[in-house]
Amino acid sequence: MTSAAISFDAIAASAASDAGLTEAQGRAALTGALGLLDRHAGREPLAALYAAVEGAEAAARSKAAERPKRGLFGGIMASAGGVSGAAVAEAMGLLDRLKDEGVDKAALKRLLPAARDRVRAATGRDLLGEAVRSVPGVGPLLGDS
Repeated sequence: MTSAAISFDAIAASAASDAGLTEAQGRAALTGALGLLDRHAGREPLAALYAAVEGAEAAARSKAAERPKRGLFGGIMASAGGVSGAAVAEAMGLLDRLKDEGVDKAALKRLLPAARDRVRAATGRDLLGEAVRSVPGVGPLLGDS
C-alpha cells in the first residue's frame, strides 16, 4: 500500500475555507459524502481514493457518515429507482441533513469541487470525481457538473 498523499483533515479544512464554510461544516459535508460513496461507489475508484487520502476511509465509515433517515419521498425514490434510486434518495437525505448544519446545495457545489481540486493537486488524479461519477445520478447532487 502506498502512503497517503494528503489527509482528509487537510482537505476538509482548506476546501471549507474556499467554500465559505466553517471547518466543522466542511467536515460534516465531506464525511456525509464519503459515507454515501462508501455505500454506492465503484470499488476501484474508492480504493484509490482511500489509499491516497489519509483518514478518508475512517471518515466514510464513521458514525457521522451513517445513512440518513429517509422520509416518505426518499423511501419511494429508493424503492422505485433500483440501485441508482437508492443512491439518489440517500443523497437527497444527506442534503436535508446538511441543511441542519448550515450547508445548502449551493455550498456543497462549492465545497466538493474545492475538495476535488485538493485531491487532484496532491495525487495528479481526480480520485474524488472518479468515485462520484461511478454512482449513477448522484453527481449533480454532490456538485459534479
